[in-house]
Amino acid sequence: MKTVDVYIVRHGETYFNVFHEFQGWGDTPLTDRGHQQLAATATALRNHTFQRIYTSDTTRAVDSAAQIQTTNRWHLPVTSLKTLREHFYGSFEGQSVAHTWELIARAHGCQTYADLVAQYSVDATQDMLQAVDPSGLAETSADFWARFEQGLMQIYDQSAGDQPVLLISHSSNIRALIARYAPNLLDPLTPENSKITRIQLTATPTLAVTVAYYNQTTATH
Repeated sequence: MKTVDVYIVRHGETYFNVFHEFQGWGDTPLTDRGHQQLAATATALRNHTFQRIYTSDTTRAVDSAAQIQTTNRWHLPVTSLKTLREHFYGSFEGQSVAHTWELIARAHGCQTYADLVAQYSVDATQDMLQAVDPSGLAETSADFWARFEQGLMQIYDQSAGDQPVLLISHSSNIRALIARYAPNLLDPLTPENSKITRIQLTATPTLAVTVAYYNQTTATH
């Protein structure tokens, strides 16, 4: 059975990250600090050999991948997929993360997003947000997983398994993965910009995920 190692890097810091606003399918540029973070991550990944790089089709992910690749003078193929995007937050895109989650939390007898996750789950909180989205366009957790697992399966199918791949991803995607497959590792609740998470993909025949580590500065084999 083929096993594919995937090194997941959250994109570098963006302006919406600085403003603490939902980014989702929206986009803002990388900040100077974001570029500095990626420079350090590129150094951490320098001695690793990857088969290819995958990203979502958002500019922040594509630009993060390009900086890591350029810094390390790699010439790897890059595949950008819509299926690998962050959760879609509907009309909450660009809105305050803390304020939005506080309103939702209070409606469920909690105070903060962390309280909600502790009492319910990461997927359940996404469904709570979707339920109060005035536009009705925010993704449910089922919507997200159906889409995101397509992207992960494409990574698996296109990989020989003899070399790892690099995936530039998003905080909510990484959080959802860890919450589902290694909830004991989910600290901090939100992965930091440019930090490294490593997973293994297998198909039995459905996709299975094993988490090696989460939110690390260095990249170990």
